Amino acid sequence: MARAPKKTETTPTVRVKRTRRASDTPAAAPAVTQAEISRLAYHLYQARRGVNGSPLEDWLLAERQLTSR
Repeated sequence: MARAPKKTETTPTVRVKRTRRASDTPAAAPAVTQAEISRLAYHLYQARRGVNGSPLEDWLLAERQLTSR
C-alpha cells in the first residue's frame, strides 16, 4: 500500500511595505494642447463623414485618445 506524502508546513507570506521614492513615479506626460485635440477631433469628424455624432463627442474622444498615450 502506498503512503500519502507528508504534509509540509508552509511559511506565512510576509508583506513588506515599501516607501515610494521619486524614481518610482512615472515621468509626467507632456501636456496635450487644445490645438492637438482640435486637430484630432476634426479628423474624427472627417472619418465619420460628418454624420451621427457631435462636435462635443469628437472633442472628448480626441482628448481621451491623446491623454491615454
